[in-house]
Amino acid sequence: MTLASASTNASVTPPTVDDEVRRLRLVVVALAGTATLLKLVIAANTFGTDDVHYWTEFAQGVRSFGPVGVYGHSFFAQYNHPPLAGWMLWALNGLAGHHVASFTFLIRAPASIADLFTGVLVFDLVRARRSAHIAAASAVLVTWSPVLFVISGFHGNTDPVFVMLTLLSLYLLVDRRRPFASGVSLALALSVKLVPVVVGPVFLLVLLRQGGHRLVVFARGFAVPMVILWGPIVATRWPEFRDNVLSYQGIWLRQWGLVQFSEWVHGPTEFLVGPGRWISLILSAGLPALLVWRHPDRHETAIGLALVLFLLLSPAFGMQYLAWPLAASYLVSFRFGTLYNLTASVFVVVVYDHWNGDRAPWDWHEAFSQPFDHREFVLMVVTWWSLAVVTAVALRTRRGTRPQSVS
Repeated sequence: MTLASASTNASVTPPTVDDEVRRLRLVVVALAGTATLLKLVIAANTFGTDDVHYWTEFAQGVRSFGPVGVYGHSFFAQYNHPPLAGWMLWALNGLAGHHVASFTFLIRAPASIADLFTGVLVFDLVRARRSAHIAAASAVLVTWSPVLFVISGFHGNTDPVFVMLTLLSLYLLVDRRRPFASGVSLALALSVKLVPVVVGPVFLLVLLRQGGHRLVVFARGFAVPMVILWGPIVATRWPEFRDNVLSYQGIWLRQWGLVQFSEWVHGPTEFLVGPGRWISLILSAGLPALLVWRHPDRHETAIGLALVLFLLLSPAFGMQYLAWPLAASYLVSFRFGTLYNLTASVFVVVVYDHWNGDRAPWDWHEAFSQPFDHREFVLMVVTWWSLAVVTAVALRTRRGTRPQSVS
């Protein structure tokens, strides 16, 4: 070997772990971005489901009464959305009015774009606790899941947005140590849907362990959107907001989980839908808090468990709810998160194919929701049990182990 060649070889620096992480993150961003573009193409070329009709009517209500005054007015469906939804509709009305895009496209764009950020957040949250390759695989499987292609790109609702904001709040608090921004993000998530209330006790315990000062800073951040978005509604439309949003119990058709099982055996269905829903809420918030109390380093598993449990035990159901635990389940386990992803994907495709008149997915345009048939009930049961498995894995607490052991 010559001196020159030895010098050249010596100057070559082997790739580092950080280089590998950056490369995988770029792969995740590229693939998640591609999936988002495809979802936007779907949104631009389809109408969606009944929910798009409802959102169109809600948007007309916001145009007539404003984002605050919209509560308490009669629509074909109940306007049961927290305050940020009204301001989103106000913005979309403006964009549609200036012919930026059709409203039917715009109402599905926020969820489709949120999925891009959800993918990156899944990568960073999982990577901090497992291998970068597992993290990348988790992120890609989430963003390319048929569940999100159908719910974000086609269905037309805001559930993927609150999922993204909830994961962002966790990432900002635990990985970036930015409690103010974390508080803002969690308040925004609650202002999209009330579901993230179940993660509150876990966040409180994490903040108490980080110190009283961080709890105060988080509370300040949380208060900003709450005062701006919720304050005017509480001050001027409280009875209507309480009745339409806080007291909302879901639609009459509850073909999911415990309620459906109770129907089949003539069990206490009315109890599950009535007082039992508070038990579901307490368990969904309390068990994750107990988990993180006993195992302080498992906060990401606890947050995943909270969103998984809330759907598992939910007495209400809509197909878009299947997005709640999708990314969250990968915070618990790669293997069993993928199991839920697969079963829910088959369930979603079969149901929406039925709702679209039994056309092939590339021929879908407008779906009309219908009760499940026998085949769809079977897929519902399989999907529910896969979610139960994720729950069991999250609750398995062996002292000194990490979530990698079940991945």
